[in-house]
Amino acid sequence: MSSLNSSFMHLTPFSHEDILIRKILQTHMPDGRLFDAAPFLDVALSIVRHISKFSVVNSQINAFPVEKEHVVEIGMDNREIGCIINHIACECSFFQIECQIMFNVCKQRSSHSTTMAVLESVEKYSWGMKAVIVLVAFAMSYGQFWLVIQLYDDNPLALCLAMLKGIPNKTELSSVFENCSKPLTYLFEKMVDLTKCMLDFEILPVQYTGIDYEATALMKTQIHLSSYWVMRSAVACTSQITSTIYEQVHKNSVSSVWELWSLAHRISCIHYHLKKEFDSFQLKIEKKIKMNLIHLLGEVHDDNQKVLSSLFALKKDFPLKSGSSKDKVGVDVLRNKEVILFISRPDISLEKILFILQQLQYDSWRENRAYDIVWVPIAKVIPWSHREKNIFIISRVVAMVPTI
Repeated sequence: MSSLNSSFMHLTPFSHEDILIRKILQTHMPDGRLFDAAPFLDVALSIVRHISKFSVVNSQINAFPVEKEHVVEIGMDNREIGCIINHIACECSFFQIECQIMFNVCKQRSSHSTTMAVLESVEKYSWGMKAVIVLVAFAMSYGQFWLVIQLYDDNPLALCLAMLKGIPNKTELSSVFENCSKPLTYLFEKMVDLTKCMLDFEILPVQYTGIDYEATALMKTQIHLSSYWVMRSAVACTSQITSTIYEQVHKNSVSSVWELWSLAHRISCIHYHLKKEFDSFQLKIEKKIKMNLIHLLGEVHDDNQKVLSSLFALKKDFPLKSGSSKDKVGVDVLRNKEVILFISRPDISLEKILFILQQLQYDSWRENRAYDIVWVPIAKVIPWSHREKNIFIISRVVAMVPTI
């Protein structure tokens, strides 16, 4: 009997967090489906930031005056925007999740129950992709809501939609959204930062992620919780907007604003700790890659694949973008070719690029040798500035060289 009691004394009860992680993992059944998440996050963040630049004013003044300085730069060319539209038409995940969140919120189900339902709906995606889908779904809902408000004074269609949605007039909405706009925007920005950190971890080279088992396990656990709290925060934001529309405008406005600030603090803390662990983890991988490169460069190889794969190991499976087709490609397209790495700032002048390309073409013709050029742009800061993005896109189109 004493031995039985002793064994029970050594059993440690599961914490609330352990139970939550187990429930979250039960909803996760990825099948490897991927999409380029960065453009979607950029668009979603642009929507929320654009809305935050304006406050609702009285009905005699246009709520959204069109001014050049208010235009949000997304940093994408027409081809990339077209890819986004085609993806939405084929996937429809964003619209489905938007409807699901709105349905659960209107049914006044708890944030946790709604979040778990959403997790089940995006079970096929990676943890970072799940968060992206939910953030874009919220941005769509939030943007559509504000478009109706912007237009219903002058547009009969928008007025009809506002009446059916039960949207109060601008004067009634003004004080509430002036109070919640700042915490909501701040919370959304923190959710995007946390999601980008998750996505960065997911593209780390698999062959190096096992160098520290305990660190990897800790990172994965934090990512599971990060994905959950990003989704739960998006649900809370949706609930905030919905309650403003369908309930009394000033009801619980103080508590709602406090909830947004509280979630923003939680997300910020999660991001701080996850980023700290990720930076340490990435540093270990970079050191491992550096040692591997030194070893590889001291050997003789039949082709260039091992060296190129190690050079671009911290990128995705398709780290290059073809200069001619604009398609993403792997380093295998450079197999058995002589490769020149062109390393520069992203905003290098077009004249310099063309001069260098002409010189290389002349050398290639004179020596009767064919070179493949890979442009490796290195920015001063991460993320790139809009100026660097725009100049890089134009230069890439003109130069038509593969880039990473």
